[in-house]
Amino acid sequence: MDLGFDAKRQNPYNYRTGSGFSVKPFAKTSLRAMLPDIQNLLESLPSHAALLDGDGRIRFANASCLELLRDLDPSAAVGSPFADSCVKLLPETVSAAVREGLAAVLDGRLPRYEMDLPCGPSGSQIWRALCFTPLRGPTSGAVATLTDISRQKQLEEHILHDAFHDTLTGLFNRALFINRLDQAIKRLRRNPDALYAVLYLDMDRFKLVNKTFGHVTGDRLLMVIANRLQKQLRELDTLARFGGDEFAILIEDISGLDEASTMAENVLRQLAQPFRLKKQEIFVTCSLGVVVGSAAYEHPDQVLRDADNAMYSSKEHGGDHYTVFDAGMRVLTQRRMEMELALRQAMESGEITVHYQPIVSLATGDVTGLEALARWQHPRQGFIPPSEFIPIAEESGLINELGALILRQSCRRLVELGRENPEGEKLSVSVNISGRQFKRPDFVQEVAGILAETGIDASRVKLELTESVLMDDADEAVRAIKNLKALGVKVVIDDFGTGYSSLSYIQRFPFDSLKVDRSFVGNMNEAEQNMEIVRAIIAMAHKLGLEVVAEGVELAEHKAALSELRCESAQGFFFSRAVPGEELGELMRRNWKPDPGPTVS
Repeated sequence: MDLGFDAKRQNPYNYRTGSGFSVKPFAKTSLRAMLPDIQNLLESLPSHAALLDGDGRIRFANASCLELLRDLDPSAAVGSPFADSCVKLLPETVSAAVREGLAAVLDGRLPRYEMDLPCGPSGSQIWRALCFTPLRGPTSGAVATLTDISRQKQLEEHILHDAFHDTLTGLFNRALFINRLDQAIKRLRRNPDALYAVLYLDMDRFKLVNKTFGHVTGDRLLMVIANRLQKQLRELDTLARFGGDEFAILIEDISGLDEASTMAENVLRQLAQPFRLKKQEIFVTCSLGVVVGSAAYEHPDQVLRDADNAMYSSKEHGGDHYTVFDAGMRVLTQRRMEMELALRQAMESGEITVHYQPIVSLATGDVTGLEALARWQHPRQGFIPPSEFIPIAEESGLINELGALILRQSCRRLVELGRENPEGEKLSVSVNISGRQFKRPDFVQEVAGILAETGIDASRVKLELTESVLMDDADEAVRAIKNLKALGVKVVIDDFGTGYSSLSYIQRFPFDSLKVDRSFVGNMNEAEQNMEIVRAIIAMAHKLGLEVVAEGVELAEHKAALSELRCESAQGFFFSRAVPGEELGELMRRNWKPDPGPTVS
C-alpha cells in the first residue's frame, strides 16, 4: 500500500539528521579525574545513555543502559562496541544504517544522527529513539542515548489507523480508497492490461431499518454487511465504507467488464440473503453502480462521479440492481446540473408560474376549487414540463423553495380572485406538497407564515400528500397533519391507489378528502374489473367520512360513471385544461360551467 509517504517508505524507522544537543568538552581535566562526575551525569539522564570513545566503544554508561544492552547482547559491557549490541535484533539494512550513522558522527561528517529502533521480538516490540551526538573538545567520541518512545509510536499508529479506517466497521475509509484508486489509475496508464473496476453501492431503504429497529441495530447491520462484502473480495481488492450505508469496492487486475459484472451479481446475491440480528430477520437490498477503468480517467473523483451516477440509475430501477456506467449517463448528469442552475435562476426571475385546473362538483357542475400546478416557460427552451424539472427540484433540495413559491402565489391569487368576483371567495385551492417539504421540521410554521402573509382564509387551502410520503414515518406524519389542521387548512391524500397502503391503513390519518388516481379513472370504462376498483375506493372512502375527487376525467363516459358511483368532484381535460392565473378572472366573469349531466341524488 502506497500512501504517498515516500520518506517513511524509504526509511520506516524515521532516520533524522541535523544539529542537536551536544556535550560540553572536558577541557583541562583528566578523564580519570572526571569519572565520578561523568557517571553521575549519565545516571541523572532519563534515557539509557552511554559515553562512547572515538572507536564507538562504550567508555561509560548508566545502569539502565548497560541492563538494556545486556538484554540484547549478554556480552555487552564497558569497552564493547555500542553498535554491536543495539543492532542485534534489527534488519541488516537498519543495522548498517546505525553503524554508518555512528561512524559519520564520530568522524565529523554529521553533527547529529537519530533513528527510531524497534527493539525486541515482533508482537512485543519496544520502540526507542536512538541519538548519537558528538563530543566537542580534546576528547573525541560521542554520547549515545536510547529513549523509550513506545507510547508515542502507539499514538501515531492509532492516528494513522483512524485517518484511513472507518471506526464502525473497521474497513478502509474514503481517503484510503481514493489513494488506492489513484494508484490503479496510474498503473493502467503505464500498463493497458492492468484493468480495474469500481463498484459503488448504497443500501436500499436503509433509513427505514433505523426508524423501525433503531440506530444500534442499524449499526450492527452495517457491520454484518461489511463482513459479507469482505468475504466476496480477493486479496488484492479494496473495500471501503464511505459513510452512512454507502460502500465502494475496487477490483484490480481484471480481464474486463464480465469479471466486474460477476462481482456485482455476487454482491447483490449475498446482500439479498436475510440478516439475522437478535432473533430478528431483516431483509435489505442494495443499488450498485459499476465503472470499468479506462485511459480517459485521470483522477479518482472522475471514476467515483460516474460510479455514483450509475448507482443512482440502479435506484431509479427500484433497487436490488446494478448498472454499468456509460457516457450517456454523464450527458444526462450534465443536463441535470444545467437544469438545476436554470431552475434556481427561473425561480428568482419569475419564469416559474402557477396554472390552475378547475375542480368541478359532479352534483351541480359548479367549479368548487382549483388545483395549483407549477409551470416553467424558459426564455430560450420554451415550455419545460413538470415531469422534467420537478424531479430535479426534489434531488437538489430546491423543491422546498419551489413548493413555498407555488403555495404563496396560489394563496395570493385566490385572495385577488375573491376581490375581483364574489364567486371567487367560494373557491378552494389545492397545492401538492412534496415529501421533502412535508418532512421539514419547520414546514407547519412555514405554512402558517404564508397564510398570514397572504391573508387567505385557511379553510380554503387544501394540501395534497401522496401515500409514499406518509409511509416513511407514520407517527410523525399524523402529528404533522394534525398540526396543519389546527391552522384550519384541509389535508388531501393524492394519487390514491398508487402507493403502498390501503384505506384500512389510511384511516389513522385525519384526512378531509381523497383523490382517485387518473390511472384508475382513465381505464374504468375498458373493463368491469377497473370499474369495480373505482367503485370500491369511493365506497370505502365514504365509510371513512372522506370526500372523493376523481382525477383524469377526459370523456363524458368517465363523468357519467363517476356520477353514478356518487363521486363528489372531478377534474380533467373534459372540464378544462390548466389555465394561467390571469385567465381565472375571465373564467369567473363568464360564469363558466360545463354541462352537469346526470346529477347525484
